[in-house]
Amino acid sequence: MSNSNARSALRPERPLLVAAVLLTALVTAWLFVPTMVGHIAAMNVGSVDVTTSGATVTDGGQHLTTTLTIHNPTRRDIVFYSGLIHVYDGETQLTDGTTTPFGETTVPAKETVTLQVEIGLDPDRTARAKRAIRSDSATFSGNLRGRIGEKGIHVSVNTGGSER
Repeated sequence: MSNSNARSALRPERPLLVAAVLLTALVTAWLFVPTMVGHIAAMNVGSVDVTTSGATVTDGGQHLTTTLTIHNPTRRDIVFYSGLIHVYDGETQLTDGTTTPFGETTVPAKETVTLQVEIGLDPDRTARAKRAIRSDSATFSGNLRGRIGEKGIHVSVNTGGSER
């Protein structure tokens, strides 16, 4: 490289133009990376694992209480705010089919959180729910509603251990 070429690379003729291009590239990267990480996390929401354990009938038969274990393997925190969880004994639905409310729960990236929820029981099926829990024949299905950043998500609930 000749001396004049080295000098022009180190001291461009239009330093403001070079600075503007570099600034634009830095701002674009600064905005793009978090947005892209959020989109990738939302696309990978299928890898989030929600399992149930320890079901009991509570409140004089009005609710079924269970513990949800939520594992978030994505790179972004997930905030869950409600669910629609059903409990079955064979083909018979034991729950009342209403939304499962719980306080807003954040599951940090790459972490696991446990959450206790109360699911409304069908008042006519309380005795059957107790039998299903004792015999370990109660199965859970449904999903949790949440968000990654501003993007809404739904995550399936699995009975017992993970299928992954």
